[in-house]
Amino acid sequence: MGEARGQVLFDAEPDAVLVLSRDGTVREVNPAGLALLQAERPDAVVGTSVYAYVAPEHRDAFRAFAERVCGGEKDTLEVEMVGLKGAARLLGVHAVPLRAEPDGRDGLLAVTRDVTRLRETETALRESRKMAAVGHLAGGFAHDFNNLLNGIMGGLWMVATKLGPDHPATPLVAAAGQAGRRAADLIRQLLTLGRRSKGEARLVELPSLSEDVARRLRVTLDPGIEVVVQADPGAWPVNAHLGELRQALVLLCENARDAMPQGGRLRIEVSNLTKNEGEFVRLVVSDTGTGMDEETAGRVFEPFFTTKPEGKALGLGLTVVQATITRLGGTIAVESEPGRGSRFVVEIPRRVEAAAAPDPVPPQPEVRKGNGEVILVVDDEEILRLVARAALEQAGYKVVEAEDADNAVATFQRERERIAVVVTDVKMPGRSGFDVLADLRKCDPNVRVILCSGSLAEGVKVDLPRLGAKAYLPKPYSASDLVSVVRQVLGATS
Repeated sequence: MGEARGQVLFDAEPDAVLVLSRDGTVREVNPAGLALLQAERPDAVVGTSVYAYVAPEHRDAFRAFAERVCGGEKDTLEVEMVGLKGAARLLGVHAVPLRAEPDGRDGLLAVTRDVTRLRETETALRESRKMAAVGHLAGGFAHDFNNLLNGIMGGLWMVATKLGPDHPATPLVAAAGQAGRRAADLIRQLLTLGRRSKGEARLVELPSLSEDVARRLRVTLDPGIEVVVQADPGAWPVNAHLGELRQALVLLCENARDAMPQGGRLRIEVSNLTKNEGEFVRLVVSDTGTGMDEETAGRVFEPFFTTKPEGKALGLGLTVVQATITRLGGTIAVESEPGRGSRFVVEIPRRVEAAAAPDPVPPQPEVRKGNGEVILVVDDEEILRLVARAALEQAGYKVVEAEDADNAVATFQRERERIAVVVTDVKMPGRSGFDVLADLRKCDPNVRVILCSGSLAEGVKVDLPRLGAKAYLPKPYSASDLVSVVRQVLGATS
């Protein structure tokens, strides 16, 4: 009765149970163990060596583990095992020694549980926390950094307006401005990592987006790189923020470009995909470049990891891509071998709520100058007020300044009849730009206010009607950006 009951328990145990000899020979296995090893019958496994199923890189560790257990210790180990049909699983093994083996040899009883999903979840949680930490760090210094950058780029613009095209310093000023724009792009990438987009998503057609990106690439890439698009015109739309999805595709293409310093082929593919999980649109960006080994490919999405020489890259591009695709409910994976190029495979869920909207056409700035309208510029940074004044006055406006919220409100109350638009920074010492907006609306419910910030998330744009602001201008902004937004606000409310 005791043996029969023990056999029932052995067979009913939901975890895999294996009885092993000291040399690793499988002596008994329960039904859960057969399923784990992808065997139909016990005789397919019994009598074979457990080391035939242990992944090669884990065999030495498992052999030492078995010796410790057979020597009288209880022990636990995580090991990767591969079933008869090739499925690899990460297993948590708890083993105890067995003394009374029929042949007189020591052995062990191993209770094994599949922990693959658990470890994947833990890894995803760690990555999520890492992304949140990076995003928090970026948000903390983005405002100050963007203020400094805005001042530098604005100062360069002021210098450029004083130089003729033939002046020897003109190319240097232009190069410095380009470096400033690259720095601004890096800050935007950092902010993307920790942000959950709250702005309006819409249906986006990946074939048209891919063709648009490819057209731009053919103009900017080295002629030695061929750009090929193979997109199914019937590919389903996806629900996404167009700007973020475009940035992700561009970053993938730039990564492919960097992998082909001697030239090659960059291919963008778009197709539909149906799986058990549902319907997806697959986007593949591949190159014929240098490729990567398995270790490098496993780290490409880590923040600040890069294979490029020091100072050539920050190591954020692919991290930003992964963060963007994850927010869309999709996945991204990389396939690569040294010398055989790389393939980045993105899968994004299909959306069918409505027909995809056409790409928005960016508004063209008006060519007319201002007519002496007075603009109140509110910012705690003197250099930014100076740059804004220069840009607006050159465009035909008059400018008054305020360095904080209290001065802004007092100035507006004093010169309310003259002031046409208020341009205010959001993050200032003491009271914020939101406070300025609220106080000014008490004075004049129709006041025209433009909010500026170097750290606000995209969601602020959605709240503009509720806040009562007329526009949002992200820092760092150029002189033309500032003038264009002021013109739009004046034109929309005149």
